[in-house]
Amino acid sequence: MPLSRCKQCNQPLVEIDHWGEGLIGCPTCNRWQASTGEWCRLAPDDIIALRELKAVRLRAEEKA
Repeated sequence: MPLSRCKQCNQPLVEIDHWGEGLIGCPTCNRWQASTGEWCRLAPDDIIALRELKAVRLRAEEKA
C-alpha cells in the first residue's frame, strides 16, 4: 500500500528507520510519527542526511 501525502506540503510521506524506531513522515516539513502515534521532529543533521540520500537516489535513477 502506498504511503499518503503530507497534509502541509503535499509531498509523499516516507518511512524510515531512526535508530531502530520506525517513523513515517515528511522530510520537507520535518514532521514524523512513530508507531506509538507520537509526533516528533528530527535533528537538523538527520534531515540533511535524508535529503542527501534522496538526491543520491534520484541521480542513480536518472542514470538507469
